[in-house]
Amino acid sequence: MKKIILLAAIIVSPISAQNVYEVVPGSKGNEIVLSIVNEATSEKAGRITVGLVKEPKSVVVNSCSVELSEIKAGEEKEAHFLFDVSRTPEAKKDTLRFKITTNGFEPYEKEIYITYSLPTEYKLEQNYPNPFNPETTIEFSLPKEGKYVLRIFNILGETAKVLADGIFNAGYHKVNFNGSEFSSGVYFYNLVGQDVNLVKKMMLVK
Repeated sequence: MKKIILLAAIIVSPISAQNVYEVVPGSKGNEIVLSIVNEATSEKAGRITVGLVKEPKSVVVNSCSVELSEIKAGEEKEAHFLFDVSRTPEAKKDTLRFKITTNGFEPYEKEIYITYSLPTEYKLEQNYPNPFNPETTIEFSLPKEGKYVLRIFNILGETAKVLADGIFNAGYHKVNFNGSEFSSGVYFYNLVGQDVNLVKKMMLVK
């Protein structure tokens, strides 16, 4: 779990320069804490809404809007957002944008930039769904760039299909497999590279 704590003042101009935060793919319960400050000298800020207006595909935020009660001049309150991260992010860097609105003040936007940490070990995930008919997804993690082969073979050890064969960057990857041309039964999928040889079992049920 990663907690990101940011400060947002509701009566100043938006700040363009932002920090970048690293999160772990597949992690759940990450937290963003936006501290909302009323920098006015006397005016209250009432009916404050903090809403998510830009959410990348690789991030799922549990609640996209938080309501806050009034904030007196010089005081601050926090808006909490929990989010999960996909196991295979589609980009190296993503942006979340929040919009803060309140009575009597101009709307204010705050952006958060997140990057995804690279894997530290080879991992071949269990395919999903499993059992499947006829399509399933296979995900794998690579700590370094190199040539890798992902293949399907039957219970006799015969190669049924090569799903991928080439150079992959370090990171998180996924490949779809369509078994419509195969008969029901147990199959295996195998990830092979210079430093890795991983196998998992899956079942096609028609």
